[in-house]
Amino acid sequence: MIQRVQSIYLFLVFILISITVFLPVIGFQAGDQVFYMSIFRFDGVENISFVEKLPNIWPLPILSAILGITSLLSLFRYHNRRQQLMLNMFNLLINFGLLISILFYADFIAKFAEVNDKVEYQIAAYFPIITVALIILANRNIRKDDNLVKESDRLR
Repeated sequence: MIQRVQSIYLFLVFILISITVFLPVIGFQAGDQVFYMSIFRFDGVENISFVEKLPNIWPLPILSAILGITSLLSLFRYHNRRQQLMLNMFNLLINFGLLISILFYADFIAKFAEVNDKVEYQIAAYFPIITVALIILANRNIRKDDNLVKESDRLR
């Protein structure tokens, strides 16, 4: 049912990923200039000389959109627990891909000569880690519900 605990966890995953879209993920410092990488773009790079060397971060919005859509889809698939578990496993893979790509871009940009080695992970960089824990908790509760239904069927 939609009012179960796992529904709250999956809705929190959607909320956290939605918030991540609007917040900066990583902060960099190039000399006295500070610029930020968000999911969609770089902010504060107007006066930076190496703008053309910055990578295209197109995987980040794609992965976060897939993660948000599949978490909502999984939320509304409450009547099919097996399919909900499979969608959550897919969400975990996408979430790890998002984490790896954030770390990859942070490391790639930090190696530029103009950028100081100091990389500041903003609060939105930790949201994918929290969503991993929320998806695992949702899967645990879905399995618990599935076992409860199987036990009640056995008693009939």
